[in-house]
Amino acid sequence: MSILQRQSVTRGVPKLDAPLVVSVTLFFTAAPLVPYNAAIGAASGTAVLAVLAWYKRCRAAAPLSIFCVICLGLVLSGVRYFPLVLGLSLLSYAGVVRGVPWLRGTATWAQWGSFDATVRFLSVAAWLLAAAALFSWYLLLRPNVADIVETFVPDQPLGLLIAGGLIFSMLNAAVEEGAYRGVILHALDRSLGPGFAALLLQALAFGAIHIRGFPRGWLGIGLACIYGLLLGLIRRRAGGMFAPWIAHVFTDIVIAGILVFLARPNQALEPTQHLVDAY
Repeated sequence: MSILQRQSVTRGVPKLDAPLVVSVTLFFTAAPLVPYNAAIGAASGTAVLAVLAWYKRCRAAAPLSIFCVICLGLVLSGVRYFPLVLGLSLLSYAGVVRGVPWLRGTATWAQWGSFDATVRFLSVAAWLLAAAALFSWYLLLRPNVADIVETFVPDQPLGLLIAGGLIFSMLNAAVEEGAYRGVILHALDRSLGPGFAALLLQALAFGAIHIRGFPRGWLGIGLACIYGLLLGLIRRRAGGMFAPWIAHVFTDIVIAGILVFLARPNQALEPTQHLVDAY
């Protein structure tokens, strides 16, 4: 991208927007990775930056900071389900950008975008790479995902689990894409310009929430970060949200399949294995 193109993207952006957006994103990225007291500090820092962004009427930092403050506040107050946290935060964000006159028209990321042959190829490639990585991670490392199985895979008939997995995949992909390739990437692109730095920062934030997710741990963060980079590239190439959403849906379907058909049966066998070991 040329210098003139970068200047056209960032023209009219207050000088404080870029440092505020980067700082808020870093606080939001760090919060899932640090102890509870430090996470409270990150949330408090985000709130202070939000006040400054609103005082200075920073059109990129203000809505982003509100979104992040609500997310962190819900998590720290005990809301367990992160998709619910993201969904409520996105609704609040939408209300703010529609209700505040000087923020109207800032959520330009919320559009379908193109789904041409190149975008379709990139979406399928991202899905296949993610599926290979997820199966390899689970089958080679045999991670303990008992908490995820217990929370998201109830003892119900297989047909209901499959239907629930499909619905969850669509909803989870929608809120995660809205948050990371929507709100966060848009704020970074608007303040920094659409270069690699913005792409990397949103990918790091996306990776951080997988510390206890699927995949999990530091390797899971790395894998999710790479996937976030790919989805960010698709989002930019498509100019909208449909392509990254559909790629994310199929990836979440793979995760649901692993949980239902591989992790759940293994979890059911563990008590029997413990009895055998006891004898």
